[in-house]
Amino acid sequence: QAVPTIQFVDGRRMPMIGLGTFTITDETTIKQVIDDGIAIGYRHVDTAYFYKNEKFIGEKLREIFARNGQGGVGRRDVFVTSKLWCTYHSRKKVAEGLDLTLKRLDIQYLDLYLIHFPFGFEEGGDDIPLTPEGITRDSNISVVETWKGMEDVYRKGLVKSIGVSNFNVDQLCRLIRKCQIKPVCNQIEVNPYLAEVELVRFCQRIGIQVVAYSPLAKANQTLLNEPVLKDIANKYNKTVAQVIMRWILQRNIVVVPGTTKKSRLEENFALLDFKLTRDEMKQIYGLDRNWRKTDFPPARFNSEYPYNKMGF
Repeated sequence: QAVPTIQFVDGRRMPMIGLGTFTITDETTIKQVIDDGIAIGYRHVDTAYFYKNEKFIGEKLREIFARNGQGGVGRRDVFVTSKLWCTYHSRKKVAEGLDLTLKRLDIQYLDLYLIHFPFGFEEGGDDIPLTPEGITRDSNISVVETWKGMEDVYRKGLVKSIGVSNFNVDQLCRLIRKCQIKPVCNQIEVNPYLAEVELVRFCQRIGIQVVAYSPLAKANQTLLNEPVLKDIANKYNKTVAQVIMRWILQRNIVVVPGTTKKSRLEENFALLDFKLTRDEMKQIYGLDRNWRKTDFPPARFNSEYPYNKMGF
């Protein structure tokens, strides 16, 4: 079955099953993942400045595009997402951060560019600038200013769509009140232990597409051994991971799982030949613990920013 896509207002289509690449920094490994993923059928690659793998991903994609140029997979066939890092949050710095990403990927444009986190760090130094006490040095730059920079690069045609990541309802509302171009998506952590019902409902109500990372809570073994999930998986002759990602898809959420194993890439892509019942969906919702796996330790002790609203 063909992977369904989400169409943004600008006409861009994002495949609902993507290839997450966070933590995959080894050149040989990430290039093999991209090669295998494209061969399996993935057409949505998710990366970021902070993932430190854009250069390798770009090299492999260009190789694929050149190899398959005649009737094969070309640039227009692959939806590429990357993210602006926290040390490029001033309006003028947004273009600089994007330029670094485009040069590393060696492509002319991004299909989607996201503000990685709703807070900025001191610019011009380390990616995570710290005080002697180990607390992040923050820039106090408003996300509204950062968003204006995102709008600037969008208008220049360097990115086809712009959005955010790890934003809560309050932060989204603040942005929408001040912006000229509404974010097309919000990439957040979603899994059965972190259902994010209210945030997802809010985004969908106002036309912001939700994209889910860490759908398996980083392969949390407690989650993967939940009896209710195992029972449902046995019923459909699927894995627990497939059941979880099908639950996410049926919520009209794009899912971008990450793995380095070809067998897992194939498994993560095989989500369209079964459908959960309403009762099964409800059972999985019942596992919600509001338990966030993604953490950002340097920031957690800084009282000047409401990190607690995002769970940091």
